[in-house]
Amino acid sequence: MSGGERKARALAVVSGKGGVGKTNLAVNLALALARQQRKVVLVDLDIGLANADVILGVQPRLHLGHVLAGEVSPADALCPAPCGAFLLAGAAGMRHLSDLERTERDFLVKCLKEIEQTADFVILDTAAGISRNVVQFAAAADEVLVVTTPEPTSITDGYAVIKAISREKGSGRLRLVVNLVNGPAEAARVHARIHTVARRFLGIDVGLLGSVVSDDQVRRAVRKKQPFLLDNPSAPASQCVQLLAERILGEEPAPRSTGFVKRFASALGGILS
Repeated sequence: MSGGERKARALAVVSGKGGVGKTNLAVNLALALARQQRKVVLVDLDIGLANADVILGVQPRLHLGHVLAGEVSPADALCPAPCGAFLLAGAAGMRHLSDLERTERDFLVKCLKEIEQTADFVILDTAAGISRNVVQFAAAADEVLVVTTPEPTSITDGYAVIKAISREKGSGRLRLVVNLVNGPAEAARVHARIHTVARRFLGIDVGLLGSVVSDDQVRRAVRKKQPFLLDNPSAPASQCVQLLAERILGEEPAPRSTGFVKRFASALGGILS
């Protein structure tokens, strides 16, 4: 793209623990944004347990491992997904990013730079937990969507990941998405607990982007290896995700002085050429 660097809006989807529906949310949110005529690239960074392709119902020939090995370009590794979105599939069993050699890390940065220059949104589906690579990706993103549920352990782990990311210099906007709720009132209670503690002990405000209701249609779609947004667009959970996408599109992006890739390269100590 001529005339300067394109800065796609990078959204990191994170969770303090597994089993809260993080990847399912990332997949369906990516499709909801793509349905609004935005170019969306979903990057599966859940190294070792990559499964976004399964939820999407696609079978990528190439994945992030091929890109890091220098076998293909990032553009060639993108797999077409429903609604005009694209997936850069993760490599199950691949080494953690923190274990990559310097040349491999530089390759990763260049890969993401190419994607950033051509997309409107880059959705980063990170691994669960607070490993160093997860925190680096999340802190470099423009916005971080922390997925939690009303379960006490999930709330505690959600706060833990917020705490870890907030300690990184220049981290982006942190917001909560409460999954598997009975309704907005329950989501508001979960948000109030996390927001109060974060403000008191971390000195930060954690907003509530929204929530997704507990819905049997989601489980049915997963068994069918289809995104629930497409399997049943009128289902309650689908409507919730569509509302999340509308809120994201209807607001001003979080102000950042540089693009996502430059911030991530700085965190890794990589060099952009």
